[in-house]
This record gives sequence, structure tokens and C-alpha cells, in this order.
Amino acid sequence: MSLESHDTDARPATETSEAGVGHGSTVLAPSVIAERIVRGDLQALDSETLLAYLGSEVDVWSLMAAADTVRRARFGNSVHLCSIVNAKEGGCPEDCGFCAQSRHFSTHVQAKKFTPVDEIVEHSERAAGRNASALGLVTATRGLEHDTKALDHVVAGIKAVRDAGHTEAHASVGFLTPDAMDRMVEAGLTELNHNLETGRSYFSKVVSTHTYDERMDTIRMAKSKGLRTCVGGIFGMGEAPSDRVELAQSLRELDVDEVPMNFLVSIEGTKLPPTDPLEPMEMLRIIAAYRLFLPRQNIFIAAGRTHLGQLLPMMFSAGASGMMVGDFLTTANRTVDDDLEMLHELGLIPHRCGDTRPELKRKAARLPVLS
Repeated sequence: MSLESHDTDARPATETSEAGVGHGSTVLAPSVIAERIVRGDLQALDSETLLAYLGSEVDVWSLMAAADTVRRARFGNSVHLCSIVNAKEGGCPEDCGFCAQSRHFSTHVQAKKFTPVDEIVEHSERAAGRNASALGLVTATRGLEHDTKALDHVVAGIKAVRDAGHTEAHASVGFLTPDAMDRMVEAGLTELNHNLETGRSYFSKVVSTHTYDERMDTIRMAKSKGLRTCVGGIFGMGEAPSDRVELAQSLRELDVDEVPMNFLVSIEGTKLPPTDPLEPMEMLRIIAAYRLFLPRQNIFIAAGRTHLGQLLPMMFSAGASGMMVGDFLTTANRTVDDDLEMLHELGLIPHRCGDTRPELKRKAARLPVLS
């Protein structure tokens, strides 16, 4: 299956240094990488060059121009919007150092019972009113085991969202047994979120109560059951550029479908020390580099995107193809009206997850040749 081509003003690139790449540098110009990608080479950007792009060796504007070429070839003017609901807030037994919902930390979040199913459906209806095509049910739990009340409740919520028909039902519920995942799929789950958070080498500095491989195995199981996979991370936790490369390598290895990119919002009481947000241009650099390394994937920007300030609309020029609308789990977001007005002014059109994007299916991984 091939994708419909979208008109761009991309110009042929040469394999020599261009403006933005240091004189005499051996780093391949981003425009060259972009040209190779739009002609079908989805792994045109190697890990070594990605590391250079994430550093300061390549001008960020050249990087963004190349990323935008790929985004427009891949997605045109379409963007994916999604929303989430805290189906079980607080009291999580895991110690993810960035998370206000861990019971290991003293934060503003208090443990609550599961959100009633009818309220979850109301959230789905509100999400659809925001032009979001999916609602993610998120639980502050280690996971869901077979034959438990917690699983029964989440399964009921997924089924209710599916039957209501406002949005797709996605979920982020931690670790799952095969039987538990089967029940969720039967109820109507179409996509599982299970973030890797950071590169393998840095992971133990952020989380100690489970391993990187446990997360990788959960994602592989979801793929084996035909689910789309939503896997991303958090940037600005003190990781090095090499850690960001490791995360990108894992995402490519797993061939995930959606990549949520979050930027740390420091929350008082969590394990990670208070940290200044990444600079807006560094955020745009990361987004652009990831777009070139992961050209097939829907890259959407979630928590911390307000750190971009007045440069927020430029996240699309840097290669983002979607964003989360509405509040996050424990932090606020921009107003939905502001987000929708921004999209309108940019000429970007929200689309329904799965319905108008058959290119996200597993075997459809080629980009069009640009004329």
C-alpha cells in the first residue's frame, strides 16, 4: 500500500555540505537525508548522524527544514489529536522519578478510586468535541492482571467508549498478562501506550522498580496481538544526547506507530530534582531529529509543550504531526480553544485515528516519491 503524495516545494539536495553544516564536516546534510526518506529509504538517518543532529554540529533551521519536508510528504496538512483521562489516579507502586502519581513521593496528587465508566464515556464525548479521535484510559498502577476487579473496570470502560462511538479507546495501564490484554482487545482496545521514557542506559537513573526489558516485552506483546503501539519518552530529565539516541533506536527497533514526545515539567516532591525546562530551540531540534530518524511514525507532542512559548506553532515545522489536547494527568495544558485556533490559522486539519490514515497499518511503511 502506498501513500497519497502531497505537494511540497522540496528541492533536490546534494551529498555535500550545505548551509548549517560545518565547513568540511563529514555529517550528511539534513536535506540529503530528507530526499532519501521521501524516496522510500526509511532508515536513511543512521544513529551516528542522529547524534550529530541532536548536538550543535548542524544548524537547527536546516534540520527543521528537512524534517518539515518529511512531515509534509508523510502527513500533508493532517494532524492527529488525542486526549487522555485519569481512569485511576494516584497511589502507583512504581517509582518513576518524574511522576507525581507514585506513592513513593509526597506530591499534590492523592490516591483515588477508579473513575466511573459513565464519566469515562463523558470524557470521550468531550474529546470528540475537541476534534480528538482517541481517548486514552490511563491508570496509576503497575499493571492489570487477569481475573481482577481492576481489569474488569478498565475492560468495561474500553467497551463503553467503543460502543458510544465518540472516539477510539486507547489505554496506558502498565504491565499486562496475555489474558488481560486479550480481554482488552476483545472489548475494543485499538492502541496501547507504554512509554520507554528514556534510553536504556539512563533508565535506571529514573526508575528502579521495573526494568527496560519489561517495558520492551509489553510493547512486543501488544504488537503480536495486532494493537497499534504508542511509545515515547520524556526529554529534559538530565539525559545526554546519547541517551536520546538510544531511545530513538529502541523505537525504531520496535517499529512503533505513535511516538508521544514529552518535555519534563518538574513537579515538587518527585524524585527528580527541580529542573529548568529545555530551551525552545533545543526542543525543536529534538523533534526534528526524531522526525528524520522515525519518518513513518506519528510524532505528537504532549506534556511540556508549553515550554516552547511563542515558538509553539513551530513544533509542526519541526516535524510533529499531532498533539495532545486537553489537560494532562497531573498538569495543565493550554486551552482547547487556543489549540484549535492555532491549527486553523496554520491550515492544519485534524483527522480520525485509523479511519483516514490506513498508512499506519503494519505493512504500509513506504513514503511517496515526490515529483
